[in-house]
Amino acid sequence: MIPLPSLSDSIAPVASALDAHTHDERVNWMRGLGKKEQVALWALADGRLVTTDELHGAEDEIVIHEGQNSLPAFSTFQKRVVKRDGVVQGYNHQSMGWLVGPGHFLVGAADTPHAGAHFSYLSVATSAPPEFPALQPNDKGLSTLVFAHMIDYLRRVSPNVIIGAAYKKGKPSGDYFMLVRA
Repeated sequence: MIPLPSLSDSIAPVASALDAHTHDERVNWMRGLGKKEQVALWALADGRLVTTDELHGAEDEIVIHEGQNSLPAFSTFQKRVVKRDGVVQGYNHQSMGWLVGPGHFLVGAADTPHAGAHFSYLSVATSAPPEFPALQPNDKGLSTLVFAHMIDYLRRVSPNVIIGAAYKKGKPSGDYFMLVRA
């Protein structure tokens, strides 16, 4: 059984339990966590850095991270990430993509406010793999409401699980998300 973050004093029992479960079990656990548990997990994972290299595979290999965010609706998604021509980029594959856009992002690393890898929606790559939706800016149309001025900061929970927090215009938005990589 994977413990609830809000009932844990440290990340160790959560990470250990996640390591002992299958990908599908980790995804099912993640899907059952609401905002309270994601906030608790973010706090437990403080100081556990994610590197850019942990988010992608070999050159041109698209890696799918199953995702769950803390929003009340449309909370299930995937982040699809690829390293292409030395640039690590991705987009959000989700049911509302037709309305709000794919939310293309670049993967980078930061020292502040949270060290380690992050997803930046401030600009998009100059090209994308043919499997990705067409590139479009995140500050046009309805994409502006969701992705404009946003950076997602990341913390490691276990080797296959990440917790993230969204920042808009440099300030915490109060929205969290989790990712599980196969």
